[in-house]
Amino acid sequence: MRIISGLAGGTVLKSRPGLSVRPTADRVKGALFASLGDLRGWRVADLFAGTGALGLEACSRGAATVLLVERDAQALRCIRENIERVTHAIGGAATPDIRVLPLDVARVAERAAEFKASLDLILADPPYSTAPRECGAATLLRDAAFAAWAGGALLVLEHEVHTELPWAPQSPWRLVRQRRFGATVLSFARLDVGTPSP
Repeated sequence: MRIISGLAGGTVLKSRPGLSVRPTADRVKGALFASLGDLRGWRVADLFAGTGALGLEACSRGAATVLLVERDAQALRCIRENIERVTHAIGGAATPDIRVLPLDVARVAERAAEFKASLDLILADPPYSTAPRECGAATLLRDAAFAAWAGGALLVLEHEVHTELPWAPQSPWRLVRQRRFGATVLSFARLDVGTPSP
């Protein structure tokens, strides 16, 4: 697993053996960032960050601010190591503002209020299977507080091909497009302007 392009391109990222995360494949990550284009100056959130690979790829490609949200203690240690690797590779004044929030994504709207409606991009790679009370893709899409927090950001959600998700009008999110990579799908969504604000 590595940073694909940008100022830290080629930097190898750490993923501890046995870590209960499923990093996005380099092929999927490469296609995602190629489709997003120039990220210079963007404010990006990486939810369910795991190793931090998606958010750190955004850093390498010029994002000004990156918020990494993860609750697993082992994953957080891995994220911090990967931040050191990427910031060392970027070096100097070009280093973006990287913040780590050690919490469940379900609480991001209340705990990261300073980011409310100010993000350009939200990357979310939730666990494919979640326990009934865990925050997963469907829970996130239905959460009115999360929608208000996201504001005008583009949401890119990674999920399994057979996962049924609640798009507008069942949620505040309108599906813009999807890209499929084998059993993995990237869904691009924006808030539906026809949905009443929470």
